[in-house]
Parts: sequence; structure tokens; C-alpha cells
Amino acid sequence: MTALRGTLASEWIKLWTVRSTWWSLGAAVVLMGACTAIMGADFASDVENGQTNDGTTMRIGEPAANAALIAQFGLIAVAMLTVTGEFATGAMRGTLAADPRRGRVLFAKTAAVTAVVLPLALVLAMAGVAIGDASLGTYGEQRAVAADIACITAYFALAAVFTLGLGALLRSSVATLSTVIAVLLAMPMMFSTGWSDVLPGRAGLSLLGWPDPPYSRPVAFAVLAAWALAAQLAGWAALRRRDV
Repeated sequence: MTALRGTLASEWIKLWTVRSTWWSLGAAVVLMGACTAIMGADFASDVENGQTNDGTTMRIGEPAANAALIAQFGLIAVAMLTVTGEFATGAMRGTLAADPRRGRVLFAKTAAVTAVVLPLALVLAMAGVAIGDASLGTYGEQRAVAADIACITAYFALAAVFTLGLGALLRSSVATLSTVIAVLLAMPMMFSTGWSDVLPGRAGLSLLGWPDPPYSRPVAFAVLAAWALAAQLAGWAALRRRDV
């Protein structure tokens, strides 16, 4: 336990002493607020001008759920750089020299990132719903508010854990970010049926409450959590097998 506490403390300190963490978290806050306000106001404007076929009301959590797909990349950057940044600079050699138990190192990195992302994700979700309510005005529907907040929070956290595992597997920031964009965003939107339903992105969209989901929200959470766990296990296996 002493070794684990030391590794956790080390990862926590490293996380907060690099400027990329602050910039990435700040970007997530700005993107969540701005995109939610724009999406809510845009829907309200379309209704007022008779330019929408999607009804005259929207649940107040929906603009925030849509904005989460963009704001997530600030949190994903934190998770990714926690691993790939050390591989790029060679700092991973020092990390593994201090604690040769590679599984413990990966666990500590994941725990540190989750401890940062999870509370911020909850704040972003709550703020997003509030901004959605304000921007939609009279066209906002007070429905499934708690579920939207919980699901946005869970999506952010699981996306970060998934990304960190991929970072340990791929070791490259470019490869990790490209893969995350492809499986969480691009492929689920380009291919809406068939094999794409098994991708984590489709589970993520279902969790965020997108229309015509292949899963219910509880099942979507389980599927996305399974992908996050699989990425962590793959990252752990790669970290054990390869030299730094």
C-alpha cells in the first residue's frame, strides 16, 4: 500500500505540474459552455422562424449532450498526454524506474485522471443543463434532467479512461487521438447501422440520448464501460510486454 500511495502521489503531482493539463481543462470548460449556448439558441431561433421539423421543444439537457461530443476533447487530451507525453519525452523510463510494477503505474495514472475528470465532468454537465435551459428559453422542456446530467458525466469519465488505455497501447499522441476521433465520433456518425453498433462511439451516443439509439442508456453505459476496461487491459498488456 505504501508503494501504491507513493505512485498515486507522484502521478497526481505530475498531472498538475504540466501546463497542458490546465489548458486542456480550460478548453473543455469553454467549449462546453459556448457550444451548449449556441446549440440551444440556434434551436430556439429555428422554432421562432419556422425552420425546424424537430418539434417546438427540446429537453434542456439535449444541447449539453450534443456539446459534450466537442468538449470531450479537452478531457481526452488530459488523459492522452498523461501517458503519451511521457513516452514522447522519455520520462516514462524514470517513472518505471521509480515503480517497476507497470500495472500499478497504469492504475495510478488512471486513478489520477479519473479523480480530476469525474468531478469536473459533473460540473460541466450541471452547467451545461443550466445553460441549455437559459438558451432554449420557453422552448426548453424540463424532462430527464437528472438522467442527462448523470449520463453526460459518465460519458466524459469513460471516454477519458478509454483514451488513457489506448495511449498506453499505442504510445503515440497522434495515433491515440486519431483512433479516439474515429471510434468515438467519426465512424458512429458516418455508419449508423450494422457493425458500427458495436463501437464504443455508438454506445456513447446512446448514453448521451441521441435519437434512434441501438441501446438503452443503462446498456449503453455497460457497453462503453466494457470498452474502457478493454482499452485499459490492452494498455496494461502492451506496457508489460514492451520495453520503454
